[in-house]
Amino acid sequence: MILVTCSGTVGNVVLVPTHWNDWAMTHDIIRLVTIPAVNGYLYIWLRSDYCNKLIHSYAYGSVVQHIEKEHIQDCPVPILKNQYIQAQINDLALQANEKRYQAYLLEQEALRILEDEVIYAK
Repeated sequence: MILVTCSGTVGNVVLVPTHWNDWAMTHDIIRLVTIPAVNGYLYIWLRSDYCNKLIHSYAYGSVVQHIEKEHIQDCPVPILKNQYIQAQINDLALQANEKRYQAYLLEQEALRILEDEVIYAK
């Protein structure tokens, strides 16, 4: 899943890592459910400077900025003629997301060791 903030600081984009499964998200987030073949590519496109400016062009509100899901739906997504490059972009983004999850697991293990063997050591 891809998340896009839609209120306040609009247009922040994140590719949901595995350790966020079953977490609850605020109502101020637009959720994009895609297929694995384009999930990473779409995430990278939404994070690009070009698309970021496009998303911000839809923002409305004088004090607190907002965008709607229809604004994200209206953002054109370039489909590359070279499917190999598009798949490579997709795969790299998904690999990076998996590495974020692996880093999270290592961090949790480090915290466990700190708590068990340092803070609460007998």
